[in-house]
Amino acid sequence: MAEFNIPAPGSVCWRELRTKDLDAATEFYSKMFGWTLDQSKLTPTPYKEIVIDGKAEGGMMAIDENWPPGVPSHWASYISVENADETVEKIKANGGSITVPPFDAPGVGRMVMVADPAGAAFAVIQLEKPA
Repeated sequence: MAEFNIPAPGSVCWRELRTKDLDAATEFYSKMFGWTLDQSKLTPTPYKEIVIDGKAEGGMMAIDENWPPGVPSHWASYISVENADETVEKIKANGGSITVPPFDAPGVGRMVMVADPAGAAFAVIQLEKPA
């Protein structure tokens, strides 16, 4: 696995393609931009890490049967936070919504899929548990 550290809170720290055709996306992006796309060692499911200059900058995963019908292929941005659970409350208090509640991704951190008041989707991620 390439090097990856979650930066300061508030930073966009990860980009992720969720696609209906992971093999085609892997071929397209590696040819277009010269990205190295390596299978992540953190999960047994197909998840390609986007490696640029030896550093993991994002990932790619297939949209599977757990996604709602009709969800198109799309890019998602992750924003780092100090505490994912506290951030959920702030998002709701400020008119945003939670699309996937907080969950722990082993070896990665605590994540939440959310939307702003206008419906723009993004995710938040926390590496360490707060003290």
